[in-house]
Amino acid sequence: MKEVLVLRELEQIKAISHPYRIEILEAFEDSSATAKQIADKMGEPHAKVNYHIKILLKVGILELIEEKIKLGIVEKYYMPAAKTFVIDKSILDSGEKKVLDSVNQAKISIFKNISKDFYKAVEVADEKNYPKKILHFNDYYLTLDEIDKLQDKMAALIEEFLKGKKDKNRENTKRYSISTLMIPRFNLKRKDNKF
Repeated sequence: MKEVLVLRELEQIKAISHPYRIEILEAFEDSSATAKQIADKMGEPHAKVNYHIKILLKVGILELIEEKIKLGIVEKYYMPAAKTFVIDKSILDSGEKKVLDSVNQAKISIFKNISKDFYKAVEVADEKNYPKKILHFNDYYLTLDEIDKLQDKMAALIEEFLKGKKDKNRENTKRYSISTLMIPRFNLKRKDNKF
């Protein structure tokens, strides 16, 4: 498995822009699995998961790792092609509507999955076992360049801190999703949606 896979084709971006496929990718948890194993883990129908796995396989987001014959049935083991997927900047800079629509859909899909985890965490949260850790800074006025610089600094700091922390067998750990959001504030009372 590669550390990073740069997505350079529209079909790849479309494939990961579906929220269900993002859930499938997350279900692998750094180990290979069959479509049946992923379906069982997700509590979803095997046929549905298998359909989406084939789409991810076709565009190179998933890889076929091995095939085993068990009781006359071929079991196919898959693995994500990389730990992280990044969209090529030149595609983003193209300004092509189909590309931008797919990228926006991918962002929405990622946010939906984060939101789902957030709401589940709020339901079960207690400070001893599952503390809620939210930092919120509101109503700052920044340029797009300042937002880019802030995001780069935060990404570098978070990546540095998280090095070596992918091992799920480390003692006294729980699985967390680490996210940062920088979103413009809209004044809902104004019809022109100015910030």
